[in-house]
Amino acid sequence: MSSLIFYLHKDMAIVVTDTLAVDKEGNPFIFTNKSSYIPTLKTVIAGTGIGRFSSEWANFVSNEMVLFDIENLNVHTQHHLSRLWTEFKSRFQLREGLTTTIYQFGYSIEGQCIKGFAYRSSNGFSPEELDYGTFAKPACDIIIGNLDEAFPQMMRQQRTMQEALPSESRVYIGGEMHAMVLTANECRQMKIGEFDDYQHQLNQLLQ
Repeated sequence: MSSLIFYLHKDMAIVVTDTLAVDKEGNPFIFTNKSSYIPTLKTVIAGTGIGRFSSEWANFVSNEMVLFDIENLNVHTQHHLSRLWTEFKSRFQLREGLTTTIYQFGYSIEGQCIKGFAYRSSNGFSPEELDYGTFAKPACDIIIGNLDEAFPQMMRQQRTMQEALPSESRVYIGGEMHAMVLTANECRQMKIGEFDDYQHQLNQLLQ
């Protein structure tokens, strides 16, 4: 389970994720990257829900598909995601009802702009083009401001709201806050914050 906050504009996408992965009991298991940049496609892939699946998808896109931009990728995504998700659930023996959503942000050659798409397992990975603006999953207040201040505030609020929920329905958020800033010409990656218990959890994992 993950935090995902993004700002989407025709000239830019800012994608922010946390790094905490937990075990079945909700205990810290590992710190991991939850978004991937594919330079050949000028595309960022991120995911929420089941851990590791978005990374497997990004690896498949990067190494198994011949593509030229985000819209070309979108044409083929539903078919390949559906197949990969079936294999993934079988391999890890996932219980029924678990879901994942894949998000793709990239440069459109025809449109000469940045576009975003979402693909939800609950909807058969049917492509949904994303509107421009700011979005957060799980939900929280949308704070307007610069990247270094607004997005960390939003992610901390997400965590506070989730900690008030029963453990079986909670999204576990923690670790560091990593941002990718994508334009037509580059993708900059940076750490924009961390949670107060990050170092304590890291020390536990390293023991």
